[in-house]
Amino acid sequence: MTSRERMIRTYDKALVSRGYRQYFDNSGFYNFGLWDGEPSSQREASEALIDELVSLIGHEGGRVLDVACGPGASTQRLCRSYEPRNVTAINISEAQLASARDRAPGCTFIKMDAAHLDFPAESFDAVMCVEAAFHFDTRQSFLREAARVLKPGGTLVMTDMLFRGFMKPIGNFGQVPPANFMRDLDEYRARMAKAGFVDIDVRDATHACLDGFRRHLSHWPAEERRKHQMSLGQSLVAGVVSRSIARYFAAVCKTYIIAAATKPSVAAAREMRAA
Repeated sequence: MTSRERMIRTYDKALVSRGYRQYFDNSGFYNFGLWDGEPSSQREASEALIDELVSLIGHEGGRVLDVACGPGASTQRLCRSYEPRNVTAINISEAQLASARDRAPGCTFIKMDAAHLDFPAESFDAVMCVEAAFHFDTRQSFLREAARVLKPGGTLVMTDMLFRGFMKPIGNFGQVPPANFMRDLDEYRARMAKAGFVDIDVRDATHACLDGFRRHLSHWPAEERRKHQMSLGQSLVAGVVSRSIARYFAAVCKTYIIAAATKPSVAAAREMRAA
């Protein structure tokens, strides 16, 4: 079994587990969420993260591509701002795509590798990718492909993670290609510029996203116990697991990123070539 196949199997198993469904309230989300607005649940935080990315797109209408859509909650959320017929989503897991099709009817779902997008140039007005680019082989290939399939003036919005250097030799258990390890936000901005983007906004959202998720996850089993959603024994076991997951991400993740960038307009691209 290849590392890619192991990754797909790991996510597919996680997304049908009882603990995952309970923690995310059967929403189909699988992201850390945005906790700035003090949401009351992981579901609300995950919704807030997608809403933040949509706000960064900066223009309404047109066609949008949801890259690595998972079980489809992000795609479903996009339909609050886009007509379903204008929403396309891709993933490499057939099981996740099947769930996504049920969750967001009317949208187009395709099995596709994000590093090799099988779309004509200038197909979309916006591209969104949530907590997945560090998996792609490689992230830089995805950035180039995103720039290619965007229309001039189109926007890429994404969340991503930078991992600590000690993880590079093992590639985060085979799930992060070595080429995807970066030093800092400046290198991230440089990689986006190299792919052809301008108006690049890359910000550190570790506290607002990852740290908020870790705090909530650590206290969630006790809250479930107080609401009589878990027995005492279940909450004790879930507490050990939740705190272990929270500590793991604190140890391996250096920076959580929210990023937005624009493909130059036709006129801007001409000026850049002439300069």
